Amino acid sequence: MKHQRRARIWAGCCVVAIAVFGWYASQTVRPDCTFGYTAFSGRDGQPRAENGETVTWEDLEERIYQDMVASGRCEPPAARWRQWVS
Repeated sequence: MKHQRRARIWAGCCVVAIAVFGWYASQTVRPDCTFGYTAFSGRDGQPRAENGETVTWEDLEERIYQDMVASGRCEPPAARWRQWVS
């Protein structure tokens, strides 16, 4: 009886480990892509608004990254496991 319980616990742990690994491997990540940019900022340290719309540093980085992907200078985001096999 004790042996069967250990076997079930071991099998359950293996299933959980495989599920967590699969989840981790399937997450979308960005490949390494280095780029620089400049922007004027206000007194609060946030970038100045463009055309009346509020902009954050993250918004600027995302726009520049998407422009780099569109121009072919950066790879688009992909599943993490694709980086492991390339």
